[in-house]
Amino acid sequence: MDGNMSSSLIDRLEAFKRSDEERQNFIEGLIESNNKLENELKVANSDHLDQLNSRRLWQEKAQSYENKLNETFEDRLISQGATGGGEAANRLLNSIKRSFQQHEGAIHWKIIVRVYANIEGLLKQFAYIGFIEEERALRQFVAGFTQSQPLFDFVDAGQGKERADHKIKEQLSLFVNNIQCKHIMLGVAHDNGYVPTLDPYKSNPGKVSQISLLKPLHLGREFYGLPFEVVQFDSIFRTAELPNDRPPYKLQNRSAYASKQPPQPPPPISPRKAQPALNNHLITRNPIYPGPVLLNKDDERVDEYLGTPSEFAEELLKSYTSNGNKLCNIHHLLQRCNAGPRCPYSHEPSLEGEELIAFALRARLTACHARSECRNS
Repeated sequence: MDGNMSSSLIDRLEAFKRSDEERQNFIEGLIESNNKLENELKVANSDHLDQLNSRRLWQEKAQSYENKLNETFEDRLISQGATGGGEAANRLLNSIKRSFQQHEGAIHWKIIVRVYANIEGLLKQFAYIGFIEEERALRQFVAGFTQSQPLFDFVDAGQGKERADHKIKEQLSLFVNNIQCKHIMLGVAHDNGYVPTLDPYKSNPGKVSQISLLKPLHLGREFYGLPFEVVQFDSIFRTAELPNDRPPYKLQNRSAYASKQPPQPPPPISPRKAQPALNNHLITRNPIYPGPVLLNKDDERVDEYLGTPSEFAEELLKSYTSNGNKLCNIHHLLQRCNAGPRCPYSHEPSLEGEELIAFALRARLTACHARSECRNS
């Protein structure tokens, strides 16, 4: 009996040990899974925060770009390129001449026009809000505007609102006391920051009659108390503000399903020399190569399994964005970014192999607004 009891106790002790070991392994597995989920949540939150910051940045830039061009020309004129630029210049010249009819000898005046803008900023803004035709034609529009009249100049003042402000204020200082200058018309009445610049002249009757303001879409609040004449020109400038947001994406109607029309595989991507070989379970093509969208029986989108890239690839991708560099999803994943050098996001370095897989997985953390109804390949 004593031997049997001892043996039974030993068996029970071993069972307890196995139970403790299983419990320990289970807890360790839970902790590991929890840590992994926390890391994924941190990445998702970081990407979400990046998108919010990017949205705020572009909204601020959108407003800034509007300010830099004081008055934005009509979309139709800009989209016509050089022809529209020439037409805009001629319309502006005729409008200015009509506004000066009451001035003695105005018929003989030489009219000089200076337009200051951040051209690169406007190109990016047009690309961002989807004004594709205006984006392509803007440089031609600028050239046509400048070439159509010998004393008209459309000047690229460069990045930063202060660049254009500085030039406008210096031009005012140069001409306001020039005896040969009969009249000055300023397109700055949208920006209250110019009120202090005009304050020295508002008590001088001669300067008040010499200076007039081009009426903007929205007259700055502080300009209402100034004595300068406000002039409005029609059929030249926009009658509505530039939008600050991207246009909504449209769902694409695709009739091709994976079961009916399988996609043709693209050429395989060659791995980099300095990069470890791909894991066997990873696909070896662009992870979202344009083609039919996979659907389940309920017509809900099903994304293809991409596998798990190596830690080396994850760290390499992280190094590309560690300095605040934002990679372009459209370029790297779809290979069709139309913004080119005007794209606010980076097209370099070229992503291949596991780096591309890691980048695609990171992009998937941001949910599409269409959810499972998305048909964008």
